[in-house]
Amino acid sequence: MAGTYFNLADALDSYKPDDVEIDSCMYCHPVVKTNDHDGECDLHSGIHLEVSKEPHHMRQVVNLIIALQRMKKQVQSTEFTDDELCNILLDNLVEEYVTPRVHERTHQAAEHYTHTGSNRKCFICDEFQKSLVLSKGVTNELQAITLQGANMSLRVQLDLCAYTSSAPRQQGLPVVLGVPGNLYLSCTSVLGKPVLGLEFMSKETLQDISGDMKRFLFFKTTSGQALHSFESAKFEGYFISTSYSNRQKVDVCKSQDAPNRLTTFNVIDA
Repeated sequence: MAGTYFNLADALDSYKPDDVEIDSCMYCHPVVKTNDHDGECDLHSGIHLEVSKEPHHMRQVVNLIIALQRMKKQVQSTEFTDDELCNILLDNLVEEYVTPRVHERTHQAAEHYTHTGSNRKCFICDEFQKSLVLSKGVTNELQAITLQGANMSLRVQLDLCAYTSSAPRQQGLPVVLGVPGNLYLSCTSVLGKPVLGLEFMSKETLQDISGDMKRFLFFKTTSGQALHSFESAKFEGYFISTSYSNRQKVDVCKSQDAPNRLTTFNVIDA
């Protein structure tokens, strides 16, 4: 309110400067004055309304003045019972509507991924030319095996599905890696350690991915030598990797510099 001039005539149709005046410094220390006494307002003989000289808000002062103006128009007598005086005061109260302020907190929207509809059929082999082979047993898993000649037919064909993100990254294309039979690579935590596995899942379920379903997502990046790496979206810093040794399970490892692990791959169109 400081520095803003308030004209009471704009608020009261019946306002007269001779009746009530507002101190020019009211916005600093508002005080209602009458011509006779500071801090006391005489409507009629027998009615005395004491006004506190403690600082008030401008809205409170205006509401009080409006109530006084209404009472001047209605009061015809100077003698009232307590009930009558109470009724007069209640009838002339100024209703004040308070609109609560809602403080909105900004929450970062949950990151989600949507399938672009782009699928790429491909084979993947590591830097030692070991191919990925599906091993079926008590649990399904991928193994990295050196294949030659007719054994090349054992290679598993992967379905590389591209996604778009609600919060695009500067590097890495979000992808899902599928295996025939509605199997998909996923990165989950076992005993507090991220591990790579295969899960049965329908394509429809993976059309939109968020939350815990991010375990199926990997960020594919490409180096200058056309080698690709796949970083887990759920456990950032963990990459799909193979062992230096033959016929070992394909897993994830922390960082791309893990000893005895290969984290870059050739992607060959099927």
